[in-house]
Amino acid sequence: MIKAGRLSIALNATVLLLLEGGIRIASAETITLILSNGDKIQGKLVKSESTDTLTVIDHPSLGKLKIKSTALKAKPKKKRWTGSFSAGITGSNTDRDYDLDSTSQLVTQYKDKVSLFSFKANTEYGFSRSASEKEGSTDTNQGQIDLRYSYTFSGKSNAYISNIYDYDTLNQVGANNLINSIGLGYDLIKTDTTTLNVSAGPSVQTIWGGKFCTRDKYCGNTFAASSARISFDWDPNNYFNLSLSNQFTGAYVEGLSPSNNFSGTIKIYPLGDKKLFTSLNGQLIYNSLTSPQIDNSFSLQLGTQLF
Repeated sequence: MIKAGRLSIALNATVLLLLEGGIRIASAETITLILSNGDKIQGKLVKSESTDTLTVIDHPSLGKLKIKSTALKAKPKKKRWTGSFSAGITGSNTDRDYDLDSTSQLVTQYKDKVSLFSFKANTEYGFSRSASEKEGSTDTNQGQIDLRYSYTFSGKSNAYISNIYDYDTLNQVGANNLINSIGLGYDLIKTDTTTLNVSAGPSVQTIWGGKFCTRDKYCGNTFAASSARISFDWDPNNYFNLSLSNQFTGAYVEGLSPSNNFSGTIKIYPLGDKKLFTSLNGQLIYNSLTSPQIDNSFSLQLGTQLF
């Protein structure tokens, strides 16, 4: 019993020492403050004495300094409207065979404390002509428009309305697909650099167009459905951005006819100025009501922030 008591005391003491060390490390965070005249001052932040209007630091030469927030340079306000455009093109010419592929993407977003409006449009087009052909053929002609508005009404809870339209002119059944949805969402993560949102609600799905649409019993109709979406956006610094989105929709046709759209974009800003960027874009689409049912695409683009 005595040994167990001594062991317990030793463990408790060790835990207290670790906690104290953690507190010291946390309170010893080194920060850089920019004064209103542009001068910079660096020191260890004293969290226990700092408030929203006063920052206390321990300077290596000047000792403890108390700096009012009014003496600091105002932080630049975040833009409510942002927009970017990117495009990519590839071509080849071999033995009088011509191939041309082009992609483009336009993204616009408005964001304040409670509202988020986003508009995203992308297109892909591919053309080829062999030496034996006079006119050539279109290998790819597809695109998507994603329009979404959400309103935060309590903490991390929000309501949304969404319209997603995608087309593929080469589909034999369902060249056009439209999903309208409304529902509720919740931000699992919501910080200045990271957002992870899940949402779900009732929707309607409409399929039309294609060479064999009139022969298909579902093409050209609108169906009741349910949709669920998860989106992730990570913007850790001025050099990198990652955006992922996955939407699942189940139309109430023969029980449940699923469709799923996963898209992702990686942006690299080589100059670190959030202006010029290179992006890698991918999209994986499955729709049980169209023919063909699978439509995947990837592209590498160059782009710029518009505003």
